[in-house]
Amino acid sequence: MWPFDNNNQQVYQQYSQAYDSGNYNGFDPFQALGHITQFMQGAPIDTQHNLYRQHFEQMPYEQRAALVQQMPPEYQADPNDTNSLAHNFLRLGQERPNLLQTIFSHPLLLGASVGLAGLIAKHMLSRHQQHQQQNEYGNQQFGGGYNQGFQGEYQQNQYQQQNQYLQQEVDQLRREEQELRRELREEEQQQPQHHHHQHHHNQGY
Repeated sequence: MWPFDNNNQQVYQQYSQAYDSGNYNGFDPFQALGHITQFMQGAPIDTQHNLYRQHFEQMPYEQRAALVQQMPPEYQADPNDTNSLAHNFLRLGQERPNLLQTIFSHPLLLGASVGLAGLIAKHMLSRHQQHQQQNEYGNQQFGGGYNQGFQGEYQQNQYQQQNQYLQQEVDQLRREEQELRRELREEEQQQPQHHHHQHHHNQGY
């Protein structure tokens, strides 16, 4: 579920409507997990963190507690602290996405994966609409003899500026993502060493 794919617009709308109504019947939780994994691998880190926090804030306490229990010890957080829960869930998605299926197989959490996929779909649809509106707005100005004296020059510059702006946004997000990854690595290095060796040992099998 990232980046936006016009061919999947109907799927996004179905998930988004399910999220609004709270009715997740008929959705396959494991298919929803596939969408979540795609989002985890493609979306900017800050977008992910904000959506996870929003999702956990709306989750009943029992579900948050079950989620924390299912997560490996090094990712566990206080079920009442949605910010740290979002942070650890984000780390888990970056470092060990293969565990998501096990975590969401818990009876209390089966619907939660569909709920999270719904929230992601809702975010993507509204983001897509904003982009479309911005483009339409740009085109109206473009066709409306905007700033008559500079019109020829303006037409050439407008798309360059939009591209530059988008490029700056992308660069900024990349920098933030690298910064977060660096922090995560530092956190891991600060953990007790025996814990670390054991982790590598397990991966070897």
